[in-house]
Amino acid sequence: MSTLEINNLHKEFVDSYTGESVVAVGDVTFSVEQGEFISVLGPSGCGKTTVLNIVAGFDKQTSGTVHVAGKPVDGPSPERGVVFQSFALFPWKTVMGNVLFGLRMRGVPRHEREPIAQQYLELVGLEGFERKFPHELSGGMQQRLGVARVLANEPEVMLMDEPFASVDAQTRRKLQEELTGIFETKRPTVFFVTHDVDEAVFLADKVVVLGARPSQVREIVTVPLERPRTWRSVLDSQEFRHTVTYLTDLLAGDEPGVPADLDPA
Repeated sequence: MSTLEINNLHKEFVDSYTGESVVAVGDVTFSVEQGEFISVLGPSGCGKTTVLNIVAGFDKQTSGTVHVAGKPVDGPSPERGVVFQSFALFPWKTVMGNVLFGLRMRGVPRHEREPIAQQYLELVGLEGFERKFPHELSGGMQQRLGVARVLANEPEVMLMDEPFASVDAQTRRKLQEELTGIFETKRPTVFFVTHDVDEAVFLADKVVVLGARPSQVREIVTVPLERPRTWRSVLDSQEFRHTVTYLTDLLAGDEPGVPADLDPA
């Protein structure tokens, strides 16, 4: 059984003043296996974040189903941890306090919380900053804290909504490499929303390509890159360049062309 199963997802928004309706998500179906990293890619306004919000339980679909670990999604839950584009940290809590909060809400015994939190802070490179407050951290460090806070709760699915969009290009590349390292260490199931083709390919095992609104799945492309990955290794890779070109053409509405041995699925 897949960790995440989305079937015939449809979302329609109705303007409460005019009564007009807008279909944001047309008919989206795909699944994510346990320990798989999926990037969801599509043009702006295609409904990527709407799909993520429905999976997170923040929004309700008009029709269709979403199941996580075989259970229907009917609201927010710690089993679906979200890393937002905005850092969404508690500014009045320390770095350690931010990670401890979710553990306390989950009912983890007091004596177990701090060792667990410390493990994940070390995993994201924030050891030594436990007593700092979010405003004392750089943007990249704040986002690493957001990742640690979610991972510490050991969710069934880790949902990431363009989490690196607000940092500079150099920091973004570094965070992407760090995320691949974390993924290889812990193997969480990841649903990652992005509009950046290079980022989608670098991070993911598969890329789900959504068409323009109302979105449908145009294609699911398997990324033919071995792990571990670094930007230095993939930028010289023919497989990386061809996959990026294939996806770029697909998003542009052109007929994509990629050598058969790359086998986009």
